[in-house]
Amino acid sequence: MRTTLLLLVLLAGPALASQTVWKWVDENHVTHYSDRPVPGATKMEVSGGRPGAANPSSNSDFSSAGSSSAQPANTGPIYRDFEIWKPADGETIVGTGGEVTVNVRVNPMLQPGHDINLYLDGALVDGYPGNTTSFDLKDVPRGEHNAIAVITSNGRRIQETPPVRFSVRQESVAQPPVGPALRPPPKPQPRGASNKLPSTQPTYASINGGLPQIDPATNRPVVVKPPPAGPKAAN
Repeated sequence: MRTTLLLLVLLAGPALASQTVWKWVDENHVTHYSDRPVPGATKMEVSGGRPGAANPSSNSDFSSAGSSSAQPANTGPIYRDFEIWKPADGETIVGTGGEVTVNVRVNPMLQPGHDINLYLDGALVDGYPGNTTSFDLKDVPRGEHNAIAVITSNGRRIQETPPVRFSVRQESVAQPPVGPALRPPPKPQPRGASNKLPSTQPTYASINGGLPQIDPATNRPVVVKPPPAGPKAAN
């Protein structure tokens, strides 16, 4: 209805004992009246042609309800990035003595009043401030574990990370580590006599059975020719 509705109600005068009118102002600062409730409108009671303000409590209740219905709630995540990046999902941690560091990434920056809580195998990890993104865990037992980080505000969950599963392996006396890198090096073996290097140079005489005969004309060793074979004896 338009503004003329209110004028008709006022002209009716005593014929109407009371009349409910809803009044609101649009974005162009134009005042409107209606006989039906409109989100954001003010309830007015018209009695005897003289409008009066309605109960403030009922007006505020309807105004707040209408505003909440007109503005859709933000159902998406507040933080664009919120995840556990260390350890990686499926990672195996070996030989740290049960020490595991869990790092959390959050983007954009953590809002005031929001806290980050870490849960290991479903149990809350205590002893860390609410704005920390790094957790140094001690005495984590062997085996597979599950970690998840949660952002809370006044005890209410705001957002949580996907779960990360990792395994812890430690050395023990019952099950010592094995492998080529952990075997002791072989003991050095003594070399045999045949492998011993000579300490002196052998002489020519020791190799050729005596001192060579030198021909003074050529200054070279004399080559001894074997004697010619004699005639064969007759049978």
